[in-house]
Amino acid sequence: MVSMKDTFDRLFRESAEKDAQIKSQNEQIVGLKKQLEKKLSEASNKGSDEEDFDIESNHDEESNDERKARKDCCLGSISVK
Repeated sequence: MVSMKDTFDRLFRESAEKDAQIKSQNEQIVGLKKQLEKKLSEASNKGSDEEDFDIESNHDEESNDERKARKDCCLGSISVK
């Protein structure tokens, strides 16, 4: 009987310790989520101006690539003839 009571007490303590760890980890997760949301919000606000520039820049790069491809195609057909 004493052994069962000791086992019960040990399991009860371990359970309470694990509950405390889980509570602490949940609080850390909440804090990290808030930090992440804040940084994402800041990045999206800051990035909206840069995004317009990036889109224009990517469009220019695509146009340059298309021109180069057409030029290469034309040069290839000239050298074949």
